[in-house]
Amino acid sequence: MPLWMKVFIGAAGVLLLGTAMRGYLTGSGDSLVAKLFVGAACLYALGFDKKMYVADEGIVKETKTWLNRNREVFPWEEVKFVTLAFRGGNMMAFFERGVTGWKLLFRRDQEEPMRALIRRRIPQVEVDTVGKPKAR
Repeated sequence: MPLWMKVFIGAAGVLLLGTAMRGYLTGSGDSLVAKLFVGAACLYALGFDKKMYVADEGIVKETKTWLNRNREVFPWEEVKFVTLAFRGGNMMAFFERGVTGWKLLFRRDQEEPMRALIRRRIPQVEVDTVGKPKAR
C-alpha cells in the first residue's frame, strides 16, 4: 500500500473513532456503532502487509497483520506447469499445482531472469506464453 494511502486510511480511522467517542460521551449516538467498526477496520488495515516472491525453496507468500504473521511456501517440486502472460509493461507468472496455483506479477524486463530461474529450478516443467512479448 502506498504511503499516501496509509496516511489517508489512518487519518480516516482516527477521525471516525474520535467522532464515535465524542458521540458516546455527548450522548448523541447516531451511527455510533458504524463509525466505531469502520474506524477500527481502517486502523486494522494499516497493519496488513502481503508479499509474494520467488526464493530458493519455492514461491513464498508472507502475510502480516497486527495480530498474526503467516508464511506459506509453494515448493518447486509441486509446480506442474508455468504460464507467462504479458500485457503492457507487465508479466504475470502463474505457477500451477494441478487445477490451482499462485500468480505473481513482474515487470516485462524480468522475463529472461524468470525463464532462467525456471530452467534452473524446474527444468522438466513446461512453460507456456500468453500474449505477444515485445521485440527486443
